[in-house]
Amino acid sequence: MSNARIQYLVNRFFEGASSEDERQELADWVNRSASDAALQSVLEEAWRNYEPSAPDRQLGEAAMERVYARISDETDRTRMRIAWWKPAAAAAVLFLAGLGIWKGTRTAQEPLANVQEEVANDVMPGGEKAVLTLSNGRQIVLDSAANGLLAQQGGTSVNKLSNGQLVYDGEDNREGEIVYNTMTTPRGGQYRLTLPDGTKAWLNSASSITFPTAFAGASRSVTITGEVYLEVAKDEKMPFTVKANGVDIAVLGTHFNVSAYPEDGAVRTTLLEGKVKVSTAAGSRTIAPGEQAQAGNGRLDVHQHVNLDQVMGWKNGRFVFEGEPIARVMNQLSRWYDVEVGDIEQVDDRFYLDLPRSKKLSDVLKALELTGKVKFKIEGKKIVVMK
Repeated sequence: MSNARIQYLVNRFFEGASSEDERQELADWVNRSASDAALQSVLEEAWRNYEPSAPDRQLGEAAMERVYARISDETDRTRMRIAWWKPAAAAAVLFLAGLGIWKGTRTAQEPLANVQEEVANDVMPGGEKAVLTLSNGRQIVLDSAANGLLAQQGGTSVNKLSNGQLVYDGEDNREGEIVYNTMTTPRGGQYRLTLPDGTKAWLNSASSITFPTAFAGASRSVTITGEVYLEVAKDEKMPFTVKANGVDIAVLGTHFNVSAYPEDGAVRTTLLEGKVKVSTAAGSRTIAPGEQAQAGNGRLDVHQHVNLDQVMGWKNGRFVFEGEPIARVMNQLSRWYDVEVGDIEQVDDRFYLDLPRSKKLSDVLKALELTGKVKFKIEGKKIVVMK
Protein backbone atom coordinates (compact mmCIF):
# COMPACT_ATOMS: atom_id res chain seq x y z
CA MET A 1 0.00 0.00 0.00
CA SER A 2 1.39 3.44 -0.92
CA ASN A 3 2.23 6.01 1.75
CA ALA A 4 -0.34 8.39 0.26
CA ARG A 5 -3.05 5.74 0.52
CA ILE A 6 -2.12 4.97 4.14
CA GLN A 7 -2.21 8.64 5.14
CA TYR A 8 -5.53 9.07 3.37
CA LEU A 9 -7.04 6.16 5.29
CA VAL A 10 -5.71 7.39 8.63
CA ASN A 11 -6.97 10.93 8.02
CA ARG A 12 -10.39 9.58 7.06
CA PHE A 13 -10.44 7.56 10.28
CA PHE A 14 -9.69 10.56 12.50
CA GLU A 15 -12.31 12.64 10.70
CA GLY A 16 -14.89 9.94 11.48
CA ALA A 17 -15.60 9.58 7.77
CA SER A 18 -14.06 6.19 6.96
CA SER A 19 -16.23 3.37 5.70
CA GLU A 20 -16.15 -0.16 7.12
CA ASP A 21 -14.07 -1.31 4.13
CA GLU A 22 -11.58 1.52 4.64
CA ARG A 23 -11.21 0.69 8.34
CA GLN A 24 -10.69 -2.97 7.47
CA GLU A 25 -8.03 -2.02 4.89
CA LEU A 26 -6.27 0.11 7.49
CA ALA A 27 -6.50 -2.61 10.13
CA ASP A 28 -4.99 -5.13 7.72
CA TRP A 29 -2.06 -2.79 7.07
CA VAL A 30 -1.40 -2.26 10.79
CA ASN A 31 -1.60 -5.98 11.54
CA ARG A 32 0.42 -7.34 8.64
CA SER A 33 2.88 -4.77 7.41
CA ALA A 34 3.17 -1.70 9.60
CA SER A 35 6.47 -1.17 11.37
CA ASP A 36 6.48 0.89 14.56
CA ALA A 37 8.29 3.69 12.75
CA ALA A 38 5.75 3.76 9.94
CA LEU A 39 2.85 3.71 12.37
CA GLN A 40 4.41 6.51 14.40
CA SER A 41 4.91 8.62 11.29
CA VAL A 42 1.33 8.39 10.01
CA LEU A 43 -0.16 8.92 13.46
CA GLU A 44 1.95 12.02 14.08
CA GLU A 45 0.85 13.48 10.75
CA ALA A 46 -2.80 12.62 11.40
CA TRP A 47 -2.58 14.14 14.86
CA ARG A 48 -1.32 17.43 13.41
CA ASN A 49 -4.25 17.48 11.01
CA TYR A 50 -6.78 16.39 13.61
CA GLU A 51 -5.75 18.97 16.24
CA PRO A 52 -7.76 17.84 19.26
CA SER A 53 -6.97 19.25 22.68
CA ALA A 54 -3.73 17.70 23.89
CA PRO A 55 -3.46 15.87 27.22
CA ASP A 56 -0.79 17.07 29.60
CA ARG A 57 2.78 15.76 29.37
CA GLN A 58 2.45 13.22 32.17
CA LEU A 59 -0.75 11.78 30.73
CA GLY A 60 0.75 11.68 27.24
CA GLU A 61 3.77 9.78 28.49
CA ALA A 62 1.64 7.30 30.38
CA ALA A 63 -0.68 6.73 27.44
CA MET A 64 2.22 6.30 25.02
CA GLU A 65 4.00 3.80 27.24
CA ARG A 66 0.89 1.66 27.62
CA VAL A 67 0.02 1.81 23.94
CA TYR A 68 3.53 0.78 22.93
CA ALA A 69 3.49 -1.98 25.51
CA ARG A 70 0.72 -3.42 23.33
CA ILE A 71 2.02 -2.66 19.85
CA SER A 72 5.81 -2.93 20.21
CA ASP A 73 8.34 -5.50 21.31
CA GLU A 74 9.87 -4.87 24.72
CA THR A 75 13.21 -4.12 23.09
CA ASP A 76 11.69 -1.31 21.02
CA ARG A 77 9.48 0.23 23.66
CA THR A 78 12.17 2.17 25.52
CA ARG A 79 13.53 3.61 22.27
CA MET A 80 10.10 4.70 21.15
CA ARG A 81 9.07 6.34 24.38
CA ILE A 82 12.28 8.37 24.70
CA ALA A 83 11.62 10.04 21.36
CA TRP A 84 7.84 10.24 21.32
CA TRP A 85 5.82 11.23 24.37
CA LYS A 86 3.79 13.75 22.35
CA PRO A 87 0.01 13.96 22.11
CA ALA A 88 0.36 11.58 19.18
CA ALA A 89 0.38 8.92 21.90
CA ALA A 90 -3.22 9.82 22.54
CA ALA A 91 -3.79 9.54 18.80
CA ALA A 92 -2.52 5.99 19.00
CA VAL A 93 -5.04 5.27 21.74
CA LEU A 94 -7.87 6.62 19.61
CA PHE A 95 -6.59 4.95 16.48
CA LEU A 96 -5.93 1.43 17.76
CA ALA A 97 -8.91 1.35 20.10
CA GLY A 98 -11.22 2.63 17.38
CA LEU A 99 -10.09 -0.07 15.00
CA GLY A 100 -10.31 -2.66 17.76
CA ILE A 101 -6.81 -4.00 17.13
CA TRP A 102 -3.75 -4.69 19.25
CA LYS A 103 -0.69 -5.51 17.19
CA GLY A 104 1.32 -8.20 18.94
CA THR A 105 -1.53 -9.70 20.95
CA ARG A 106 -2.61 -12.09 18.21
CA THR A 107 -1.06 -13.61 15.11
CA ALA A 108 -0.64 -11.37 12.09
CA GLN A 109 -2.91 -13.59 10.02
CA GLU A 110 -5.81 -13.57 12.50
CA PRO A 111 -8.70 -11.66 10.89
CA LEU A 112 -10.08 -8.57 12.58
CA ALA A 113 -13.56 -10.09 12.81
CA ASN A 114 -12.30 -12.72 15.25
CA VAL A 115 -11.53 -10.08 17.86
CA GLN A 116 -15.21 -9.24 18.20
CA GLU A 117 -16.05 -12.91 18.69
CA GLU A 118 -13.84 -13.11 21.78
CA VAL A 119 -16.50 -11.28 23.83
CA ALA A 120 -19.12 -13.80 24.87
CA ASN A 121 -21.00 -11.35 27.09
CA ASP A 122 -21.47 -7.94 25.53
CA VAL A 123 -23.77 -5.00 26.12
CA MET A 124 -25.21 -2.78 23.43
CA PRO A 125 -25.21 1.01 23.83
CA GLY A 126 -28.21 3.04 24.97
CA GLY A 127 -30.60 4.86 22.66
CA GLU A 128 -33.55 7.24 22.38
CA LYS A 129 -35.70 6.27 25.36
CA ALA A 130 -37.83 8.36 27.70
CA VAL A 131 -41.12 8.46 29.59
CA LEU A 132 -43.38 11.51 29.67
CA THR A 133 -45.52 11.90 32.80
CA LEU A 134 -48.49 14.22 32.29
CA SER A 135 -50.08 16.37 34.97
CA ASN A 136 -52.87 13.80 35.52
CA GLY A 137 -50.33 11.04 36.19
CA ARG A 138 -50.68 9.36 32.76
CA GLN A 139 -47.36 8.06 31.46
CA ILE A 140 -46.37 7.85 27.79
CA VAL A 141 -43.41 5.66 26.76
CA LEU A 142 -41.94 7.89 24.08
CA ASP A 143 -39.67 5.37 22.35
CA SER A 144 -42.68 3.19 21.47
CA ALA A 145 -45.27 5.95 20.96
CA ALA A 146 -46.35 6.79 17.40
CA ASN A 147 -45.35 10.10 15.85
CA GLY A 148 -47.84 12.97 15.94
CA LEU A 149 -50.10 14.40 18.65
CA LEU A 150 -49.59 12.58 21.96
CA ALA A 151 -51.66 14.69 24.33
CA GLN A 152 -53.46 17.97 24.86
CA GLN A 153 -52.56 19.79 28.08
CA GLY A 154 -54.95 22.72 28.36
CA GLY A 155 -54.27 24.78 25.24
CA THR A 156 -50.85 23.17 24.72
CA SER A 157 -50.37 20.30 22.29
CA VAL A 158 -47.67 17.69 22.86
CA ASN A 159 -46.22 16.30 19.61
CA LYS A 160 -43.66 13.65 18.81
CA LEU A 161 -41.71 14.40 15.62
CA SER A 162 -40.36 11.86 13.18
CA ASN A 163 -36.81 12.43 14.47
CA GLY A 164 -37.90 11.32 17.96
CA GLN A 165 -37.96 14.82 19.42
CA LEU A 166 -40.82 15.91 21.67
CA VAL A 167 -42.24 19.40 21.05
CA TYR A 168 -44.65 21.47 23.15
CA ASP A 169 -46.66 23.95 21.12
CA GLY A 170 -48.45 26.48 23.28
CA GLU A 171 -46.18 29.29 24.43
CA ASP A 172 -48.96 31.85 23.90
CA ASN A 173 -51.36 29.84 26.03
CA ARG A 174 -50.89 31.63 29.35
CA GLU A 175 -54.47 31.63 30.61
CA GLY A 176 -55.90 29.39 33.28
CA GLU A 177 -54.22 26.88 35.60
CA ILE A 178 -50.56 26.07 34.98
CA VAL A 179 -49.89 22.33 35.01
CA TYR A 180 -46.57 20.51 34.96
CA ASN A 181 -45.17 17.60 32.97
CA THR A 182 -42.00 15.58 33.58
CA MET A 183 -39.78 13.86 31.03
CA THR A 184 -37.56 11.10 32.44
CA THR A 185 -34.84 9.12 30.71
CA PRO A 186 -33.88 5.69 32.07
CA ARG A 187 -30.38 4.30 32.40
CA GLY A 188 -29.39 3.56 28.83
CA GLY A 189 -31.60 6.31 27.44
CA GLN A 190 -31.43 9.88 26.14
CA TYR A 191 -33.97 12.25 24.58
CA ARG A 192 -34.63 15.72 23.14
CA LEU A 193 -37.36 18.15 24.08
CA THR A 194 -38.57 21.56 22.93
CA LEU A 195 -40.32 23.45 25.73
CA PRO A 196 -43.37 25.71 25.18
CA ASP A 197 -41.18 28.85 24.94
CA GLY A 198 -38.92 27.31 22.28
CA THR A 199 -36.12 26.38 24.68
CA LYS A 200 -34.40 23.17 23.59
CA ALA A 201 -33.31 20.53 26.10
CA TRP A 202 -31.21 17.40 25.68
CA LEU A 203 -31.46 14.81 28.48
CA ASN A 204 -28.64 12.38 29.21
CA SER A 205 -29.20 8.95 30.77
CA ALA A 206 -30.96 8.70 34.14
CA SER A 207 -32.13 12.32 34.01
CA SER A 208 -35.37 14.27 34.24
CA ILE A 209 -36.82 17.70 33.60
CA THR A 210 -40.05 19.06 35.13
CA PHE A 211 -41.62 22.03 33.39
CA PRO A 212 -44.95 23.87 32.96
CA THR A 213 -47.01 23.21 29.85
CA ALA A 214 -47.13 26.98 29.36
CA PHE A 215 -44.85 29.65 30.82
CA ALA A 216 -46.72 32.49 32.55
CA GLY A 217 -45.94 35.33 34.90
CA ALA A 218 -42.64 37.16 35.29
CA SER A 219 -40.27 34.18 34.99
CA ARG A 220 -39.71 30.74 33.53
CA SER A 221 -38.52 27.88 35.73
CA VAL A 222 -37.71 24.19 35.30
CA THR A 223 -36.30 21.56 37.64
CA ILE A 224 -33.82 18.91 36.55
CA THR A 225 -32.06 15.82 37.85
CA GLY A 226 -29.13 14.04 36.23
CA GLU A 227 -27.63 15.86 33.24
CA VAL A 228 -29.34 18.25 30.83
CA TYR A 229 -28.01 20.56 28.12
CA LEU A 230 -30.18 23.62 27.44
CA GLU A 231 -30.37 26.18 24.66
CA VAL A 232 -32.63 28.77 26.25
CA ALA A 233 -34.92 30.90 24.09
CA LYS A 234 -34.27 34.59 24.74
CA ASP A 235 -36.96 36.56 26.53
CA GLU A 236 -35.62 39.44 28.63
CA LYS A 237 -39.05 39.99 30.19
CA MET A 238 -39.15 36.41 31.50
CA PRO A 239 -35.79 35.27 32.95
CA PHE A 240 -35.17 31.53 32.85
CA THR A 241 -34.16 29.57 35.96
CA VAL A 242 -32.97 25.98 36.33
CA LYS A 243 -33.17 24.28 39.73
CA ALA A 244 -30.95 21.27 40.43
CA ASN A 245 -30.15 19.74 43.83
CA GLY A 246 -30.24 23.00 45.76
CA VAL A 247 -28.58 25.04 43.00
CA ASP A 248 -30.37 27.83 41.11
CA ILE A 249 -29.06 28.83 37.66
CA ALA A 250 -30.46 32.12 36.33
CA VAL A 251 -30.21 33.02 32.62
CA LEU A 252 -31.81 35.22 29.96
CA GLY A 253 -30.86 33.32 26.83
CA THR A 254 -27.84 31.08 26.61
CA HIS A 255 -26.38 27.60 26.01
CA PHE A 256 -25.19 25.62 29.01
CA ASN A 257 -24.87 22.14 30.46
CA VAL A 258 -25.90 21.10 33.98
CA SER A 259 -24.65 17.83 35.47
CA ALA A 260 -26.30 17.05 38.80
CA TYR A 261 -25.87 13.32 39.33
CA PRO A 262 -25.74 12.63 43.10
CA GLU A 263 -22.98 10.04 42.66
CA ASP A 264 -20.67 12.67 41.14
CA GLY A 265 -20.71 14.68 44.36
CA ALA A 266 -21.31 18.12 42.83
CA VAL A 267 -23.58 20.10 40.54
CA ARG A 268 -21.49 21.22 37.57
CA THR A 269 -22.78 24.08 35.43
CA THR A 270 -20.75 24.65 32.26
CA LEU A 271 -21.40 27.66 30.05
CA LEU A 272 -20.95 27.53 26.28
CA GLU A 273 -22.60 30.80 25.27
CA GLY A 274 -24.02 33.85 27.04
CA LYS A 275 -23.96 34.37 30.81
CA VAL A 276 -25.45 32.59 33.80
CA LYS A 277 -25.55 33.23 37.53
CA VAL A 278 -25.18 30.19 39.78
CA SER A 279 -26.55 30.52 43.32
CA THR A 280 -26.30 28.16 46.29
CA ALA A 281 -26.36 28.43 50.08
CA ALA A 282 -22.59 29.09 49.78
CA GLY A 283 -23.11 32.21 47.66
CA SER A 284 -23.48 33.25 44.01
CA ARG A 285 -21.09 33.36 41.06
CA THR A 286 -21.54 34.56 37.49
CA ILE A 287 -19.66 32.54 34.91
CA ALA A 288 -18.50 33.29 31.36
CA PRO A 289 -18.32 30.96 28.34
CA GLY A 290 -15.76 28.21 28.83
CA GLU A 291 -16.10 28.31 32.62
CA GLN A 292 -17.68 25.77 34.97
CA ALA A 293 -19.25 26.37 38.38
CA GLN A 294 -18.99 23.44 40.77
CA ALA A 295 -21.34 23.38 43.77
CA GLY A 296 -20.90 20.71 46.42
CA ASN A 297 -19.83 20.06 50.01
CA GLY A 298 -20.86 23.56 51.03
CA ARG A 299 -18.63 25.20 48.41
CA LEU A 300 -19.14 27.04 45.15
CA ASP A 301 -16.05 27.18 42.94
CA VAL A 302 -15.48 28.38 39.39
CA HIS A 303 -13.07 26.59 37.05
CA GLN A 304 -11.78 28.38 33.97
CA HIS A 305 -10.69 26.98 30.60
CA VAL A 306 -12.84 23.87 30.91
CA ASN A 307 -12.53 21.24 28.17
CA LEU A 308 -15.87 21.72 26.44
CA ASP A 309 -15.35 18.70 24.20
CA GLN A 310 -15.23 16.53 27.30
CA VAL A 311 -18.23 18.17 28.98
CA MET A 312 -20.34 18.01 25.83
CA GLY A 313 -19.16 14.60 24.67
CA TRP A 314 -22.40 12.89 25.74
CA LYS A 315 -24.58 15.35 23.82
CA ASN A 316 -22.37 14.96 20.73
CA GLY A 317 -22.58 11.17 20.89
CA ARG A 318 -19.08 10.51 22.25
CA PHE A 319 -17.23 9.38 25.34
CA VAL A 320 -14.50 11.96 25.92
CA PHE A 321 -12.16 11.36 28.87
CA GLU A 322 -9.05 13.45 29.44
CA GLY A 323 -7.35 12.32 32.61
CA GLU A 324 -10.62 11.23 34.22
CA PRO A 325 -10.51 9.07 37.38
CA ILE A 326 -12.02 5.64 37.10
CA ALA A 327 -15.06 6.55 39.25
CA ARG A 328 -16.30 9.20 36.82
CA VAL A 329 -15.54 6.96 33.82
CA MET A 330 -17.43 4.02 35.30
CA ASN A 331 -20.35 6.24 36.30
CA GLN A 332 -20.81 7.27 32.67
CA LEU A 333 -20.52 3.71 31.37
CA SER A 334 -22.86 2.42 34.06
CA ARG A 335 -25.58 4.91 33.13
CA TRP A 336 -25.27 4.58 29.35
CA TYR A 337 -25.04 0.79 29.19
CA ASP A 338 -27.29 0.20 32.24
CA VAL A 339 -24.75 -2.02 33.99
CA GLU A 340 -23.31 -2.35 37.47
CA VAL A 341 -19.63 -1.81 38.24
CA GLY A 342 -17.48 -3.92 40.54
CA ASP A 343 -15.04 -2.69 43.18
CA ILE A 344 -12.87 0.23 42.02
CA GLU A 345 -11.71 1.60 45.36
CA GLN A 346 -8.07 0.58 44.91
CA VAL A 347 -7.77 1.85 41.32
CA ASP A 348 -6.04 5.22 40.94
CA ASP A 349 -5.63 5.19 37.13
CA ARG A 350 -6.68 8.15 35.02
CA PHE A 351 -8.02 7.57 31.53
CA TYR A 352 -7.78 9.32 28.18
CA LEU A 353 -10.24 8.35 25.46
CA ASP A 354 -12.44 9.66 22.66
CA LEU A 355 -14.85 7.11 21.18
CA PRO A 356 -18.44 7.13 19.87
CA ARG A 357 -21.13 6.21 22.40
CA SER A 358 -22.54 3.92 19.70
CA LYS A 359 -19.77 1.39 20.42
CA LYS A 360 -20.54 -1.83 22.22
CA LEU A 361 -19.38 -1.93 25.83
CA SER A 362 -16.58 -4.38 25.09
CA ASP A 363 -15.05 -1.99 22.53
CA VAL A 364 -15.00 0.86 25.05
CA LEU A 365 -13.46 -1.32 27.77
CA LYS A 366 -10.72 -2.52 25.42
CA ALA A 367 -9.90 1.07 24.56
CA LEU A 368 -9.75 2.03 28.24
CA GLU A 369 -7.33 -0.81 28.92
CA LEU A 370 -4.85 0.91 26.61
CA THR A 371 -4.65 3.96 28.85
CA GLY A 372 -4.79 2.34 32.30
CA LYS A 373 -3.16 -0.44 34.27
CA VAL A 374 -6.37 -2.36 34.91
CA LYS A 375 -8.25 -4.97 32.89
CA PHE A 376 -11.99 -5.27 32.49
CA LYS A 377 -14.40 -8.07 31.76
CA ILE A 378 -18.18 -8.26 31.41
CA GLU A 379 -20.13 -10.67 33.55
CA GLY A 380 -23.81 -10.48 32.69
CA LYS A 381 -24.80 -6.87 33.36
CA LYS A 382 -21.72 -6.05 35.41
CA ILE A 383 -18.28 -4.61 34.64
CA VAL A 384 -15.64 -6.44 36.64
CA VAL A 385 -12.44 -4.48 37.25
CA MET A 386 -9.31 -6.64 37.53
CA LYS A 387 -6.30 -4.95 39.14
